[in-house]
Amino acid sequence: MTNFLVTITELGSELFAEFLYILPYLVIGVLAEAIVRTFKWHVKIRKALTRFGILAIPAATLLGVASPLCACATLPLVISLLLAGLPLAPAMALLVTSPLMSPASFSMLSGMLGTSWALTVAVCAILLGLFAGYVSHFLRNHGFREEMLFRQALPEGDFHDPSYPVEQLRCECGQQLSHRVDRCTHSKFLVFLARFWEGSLKIGKFALIGLFIEVVAMLFIPNGWITGLLEGQGVFPIFALTFATIPLHLPQVTAASMLFGFYLPEPGQVIPLAKGAGIAMLVGGPVTALPVMGVFITMFKPRVLLLYLSLCVGGTITLALFFRALSPYF
Repeated sequence: MTNFLVTITELGSELFAEFLYILPYLVIGVLAEAIVRTFKWHVKIRKALTRFGILAIPAATLLGVASPLCACATLPLVISLLLAGLPLAPAMALLVTSPLMSPASFSMLSGMLGTSWALTVAVCAILLGLFAGYVSHFLRNHGFREEMLFRQALPEGDFHDPSYPVEQLRCECGQQLSHRVDRCTHSKFLVFLARFWEGSLKIGKFALIGLFIEVVAMLFIPNGWITGLLEGQGVFPIFALTFATIPLHLPQVTAASMLFGFYLPEPGQVIPLAKGAGIAMLVGGPVTALPVMGVFITMFKPRVLLLYLSLCVGGTITLALFFRALSPYF
């Protein structure tokens, strides 16, 4: 019993110390996202997507990088845009890119793994978004036109309406603290504070989950085995991590927190994480979230889920192999 209490105390101490280190970067990232959400910049750009024409794919990709929404929040948005007339190509670009990068993700990646890794993931997000968009555009006339995507016609109506009949798509944002504050006060400052609080809880939760998994893994999994997988220069770590993360709900902040806890880098220190393995985990994990695939199975025809998985998995492996080949030069 004494040994158990000592172990729990050590775990708690390590977890608290690691969280304190990443806290400033968490605050900076959440502040940036709270500003974006308060002034609804991402919403204004989103509404313009249907008018961007040929530029819709790069526009959707950049919106995904700047958007504070995760994959689970982006999918209902994407479905509403498809119903509003947005082609599948920019919708797929937005859906693939959103979980990979956001202001909070960039801030925390910079603080935990270094600016180099934050920029690498940002570049991967843009490339994967463009890849997904243009492949979807090419396939549009091969069974992927907008009227051929859904299992059945969706009822008309507003997803924000509490009585919208499709529960999986019904938005509950009206119950969020920031929306209640907005309805009661119409004060931008108070709404900003509420959004900052919401973002702190959401992103802080994912960061703590990642740190907790890392601390427990370090306790029970041999250190050499983890190091060999994360620092391996061959192709096996790329394929192993890419396919291992498919069934996991591994948001960007959680994946980054796990890696940070394993290496515990000093400020400015370059961690020995291999480019291929790092991209497989930091890109492959967030884009294949199980809740998203669950909605895909329910709402879309099977070939749409197959396309999404093929783009995410194939794109992740291609990017990991590409950056692995370039790693000796930068």
